[in-house]
Amino acid sequence: MYTKDEILKRIKMLTRPGITVIYPWQDAVIDAALWTITDPATGTAWGTPKALSWGGRGITSVPNANETARIVSDQPWDALPTLWGTNYIQRSLYVEFIMALANVANMDNTLCFFGLTPDPANDRSSNNIIGFGLNTDVLETITDNAGAETTNTTFGETLTDVNRFGIFVMEDAVYFLLNGTIIASHITNLPDSLQYLNFFIDTEAGGAGTIELGKIRVWWDDE
Repeated sequence: MYTKDEILKRIKMLTRPGITVIYPWQDAVIDAALWTITDPATGTAWGTPKALSWGGRGITSVPNANETARIVSDQPWDALPTLWGTNYIQRSLYVEFIMALANVANMDNTLCFFGLTPDPANDRSSNNIIGFGLNTDVLETITDNAGAETTNTTFGETLTDVNRFGIFVMEDAVYFLLNGTIIASHITNLPDSLQYLNFFIDTEAGGAGTIELGKIRVWWDDE
């Protein structure tokens, strides 16, 4: 196992040689060749990319009570933490995104999920996922392997603020970062599969919830 300082050093190194994909939401519309969206039944649809509450460019949706909203990538990414080794070219995957949530108390903690899923229709209740969910309305990190989970929570975050989330998948470990700081390391219950970027919220009967999603970056490397 690497120390936290070593992991952060490796992440910074990967920004140089790695293959990087960035979604800055600069286009006039959400690119249907890259993303599939699900708008809420009556709430605010994802609409067009625009300046969000913190000033950065991105997209937002506001499902009303008992509604859902989702945006999921059309292409999957290799995430094979227990398989990567000397006979693989790719050896790591890093996902980073900017996000703010409002009215979290109205969100269903059993279903909301932000991260990597093996199927575009997956949510927090699905198997073989890697990412962030909610637990008693605070942030939770999750890795799930065939229904067996490793989770961590209680990081002292403010989800209504703009936050930078990171998921670093490497050989035999997944590290979760918040605003550049490692908040959890998972070395058990690590799934191996192709994973889609998936941002899904489900609201309860109490009222609407808001997701604001800013720039997304994905990169990988063989070191």
